[in-house]
Amino acid sequence: MPARKKEAATVHPFTPAEQRAARSERIKVYEAEPYGWIACSESGTERDYHLFREPTTKHLACTCADFVYRGNAEPGFECKHVSATLKFIARQYLAYEYDPRRQQARVA
Repeated sequence: MPARKKEAATVHPFTPAEQRAARSERIKVYEAEPYGWIACSESGTERDYHLFREPTTKHLACTCADFVYRGNAEPGFECKHVSATLKFIARQYLAYEYDPRRQQARVA
């Protein structure tokens, strides 16, 4: 039986959006007063960023340079601070507001 060559595993690099989403795991987020959220800088040495819900699009907007310069040009763009904040909001919702009985009531 002839020896078969091992098939080389194809490595697919992560997209920029996937890389930002992975980096967002290291970002601390908390609620801001009087509205919105604060996302701390990933490195901890820079400033924190204010996030808020854009009234016209109803999407999150961030004050970081990445969002300001790329976010307006690319619809649906999410900087790592937006990704981190969306995860924070989802965790808060699941922990304090989500009630599966409400879904069951809508289905019935």
